[in-house]
Parts: sequence; C-alpha cells; structure tokens
Amino acid sequence: MNQQQELVNRLYKIGTTALLTLSTFAFNCNHVLAIAIGVSPPRFELKLDDKKPKTQVFRVVNIDNQPATFRIYIQGWILNEENEIQPVKSTEQSLDNWITVNPVSFTLPPGKTQTVRFSVRPRVKPQAGEHRALIFVEEVKSNQEKKPSSGVKVLGRFGVAVYAYVGSIKKVGVLNSISVDGKSNNLKAAFDISSQGNAYVRMNGQYAVWSANKYPGASGTKQIANLQAEKNKKPDGVLDAGMLPSTPVLPGTRRQLILNITKKLPPGQYVLDVNGDLNGSAIDKGIPFTVTARSK
Repeated sequence: MNQQQELVNRLYKIGTTALLTLSTFAFNCNHVLAIAIGVSPPRFELKLDDKKPKTQVFRVVNIDNQPATFRIYIQGWILNEENEIQPVKSTEQSLDNWITVNPVSFTLPPGKTQTVRFSVRPRVKPQAGEHRALIFVEEVKSNQEKKPSSGVKVLGRFGVAVYAYVGSIKKVGVLNSISVDGKSNNLKAAFDISSQGNAYVRMNGQYAVWSANKYPGASGTKQIANLQAEKNKKPDGVLDAGMLPSTPVLPGTRRQLILNITKKLPPGQYVLDVNGDLNGSAIDKGIPFTVTARSK
C-alpha cells in the first residue's frame, strides 16, 4: 500500500469520527448538515511568541461517493451556556483577522485529498492569553461556488479549531462535581467544570457503567483497551462504556458537560466509573446511582 492510499485510509477513519462529533464545531443552524469529509488534524495549538510565522497544514479527504466542492472561511468564536459555538465580532485582536489560508476553494473527487495551508501573522501586538478561531471547510453546490456568499447554498461544514497563545499560559481546570440522573427517561451524567486559568481545559478518557454488585472500586479499574473497536472485550460487570465529553471549557467560565448514556438499563443499582484526566489532572472516580422505573 503506497503512502497516498495509507493517508486516505487514515483520513477515512478520522472522517467517520468527525461526522459523529460535527456539532462540537458547527454553528447551530438548522440548514447546516454533516458533510462526508475527513480532516486531519482537526485542531491546532500555536505559540505566537515566535517572530517568524510558521505555515501549518491540514488535509481534507472526500469520503463521499461523488465529487464535492468546498470553500474555506475563518470565524472567531465562543461557547455559550449550552456549550454551543457562537460567532463573535472580529476586532484587531481577533485571531481570525491574522490568519491567511490557501486555497480558499477547491473541488474533490471521491476518495481524493486536498492539502490546505495557513499561517498566522498578527497585525497588531497580540494581547497575552488565548486567541481562538475556526477555519471552516464548507461544502457548497459546485455551480454556485463563485456567486456571492449570500447566494450560495450551504450543504454542510466542519470547523478546524485553531488556538494561538501569547505569553505565559496556565490551564487550570477544576472538576467541581459529577452527578448522574437515573430517574429520567434519558440516562445522563453531568460534569461540572471550571476553567480558572487563561486558556481552555478539556477532559480526556473513558467512562464505564458497572453493575454495583460487581464494581471493584475506582482503584480497581482501568481504561478499556481498544474501546472503540467493534469487538472489544469489556470486564465482567461492565454494561456500557465510552469516551468522556471532550468539549473545551473556555478560560474564565464554568460549564456543565453532559454525557448521554444510551444503554437502556433496567431498574437497579449501578456505578459510573470514570478513568481520565482534566488537562493532566487524573480523574479516577466511581459515582453510585440508581435507575428507577421509567415512565412510559
């Protein structure tokens, strides 16, 4: 297998994951749908202290079975109380004002890749701290590609997150609490997290739902190998497992990250086991909860 084919296969795998998590980096617009692309890498973290800007590269692969035309644009953003991305007005201190990208539009046949390059050149002296932007890869109808943006029909989009840092950066995350609601029809856990530094924080790791009578305690569990593989072997007593929410919590904010547990559990006693970290600080906890009879 040559290097080009290996790259396409790798991006195909990334693309399927990207489609599942598209809402994390897409504006809340009803007409914007998922697009069949893979993007690698989906996130950049850059230091702006270097005087000479460095060119960064990401690759886009069309994993659909027909050609697709894309355009690229850049947008500053924040997260609202519901952890939805919201655009922010551009200023002279906005990262989206400092990014140049090439190409700004392209058409991809099925299975083909496009290399996209960008660089960051501040136009003014950057303020210390974290600067954020999204580079959107947006699919449009090919016969409308050159029309003004107001007249282009958008088929879907995916955002590549760019974080740029100036000066001393401190990522300080605090996990205030973990709670599980087993009384409603939709089983879910809430992670209450504060970001008390000057840069975002993020959770990584896994969760597992155990039968309470088989739970060995938080210190007796570990992450499950090959969790996302179709045929992974879970320990006896584990009824469900998955990845922790990885939505960033922006500096100076406190947010509830919701984990929806889709496994239908009968009434009984359970434990939500968490094996992960919050920006390097270990999270090793077991949260007992009760599932009550669901209303019909």
